[in-house]
Amino acid sequence: MSDNSPIILAYSGGLDTSFCVPWLKETYNRPVVTMCINTGGLDDAAAQSLQDRAMALGAQEHVLIEARQIFFDRVLKYLIAGNVRRGNLYPLCVGAERGIQATLLAEVASERGSTTVAHGCTAAGNDQVRFEVALRTINPNLQVLAPVRDEAFQRETQIKYLQDNDYP
Repeated sequence: MSDNSPIILAYSGGLDTSFCVPWLKETYNRPVVTMCINTGGLDDAAAQSLQDRAMALGAQEHVLIEARQIFFDRVLKYLIAGNVRRGNLYPLCVGAERGIQATLLAEVASERGSTTVAHGCTAAGNDQVRFEVALRTINPNLQVLAPVRDEAFQRETQIKYLQDNDYP
């Protein structure tokens, strides 16, 4: 029996995740639901732009989760109270938000009966580790796809693919 559940893609609207929408859809022959988790810094215009782009790329649906309060309650207030800083200068919160994003991604996948989630992280940073460790801890039954990393797609290849197929 084949899996026709949607692939839930952590979506930022950048090149890597934009490339992932049609590539995942075509490669796995499954619908793709893009998901953006707003942990801060996303206004209404930017949110609408992300949705428009996701739909133009072939997403079945775009989900925006408002998570600023969740992020503050579960993570930020503790970092602030502890005066946790990187290099004794910058508040250490960017990496911390990946855990919240992974948690919500796994929850939506479960709610929709999806067996698969995906992200556009490359092998260049720690975001891939943060996402995947959190996802595997929260729901070890989820298949986690990382096509940009696993297929070693170069930026030029991604741009050409999108252009050749008339995607934004």
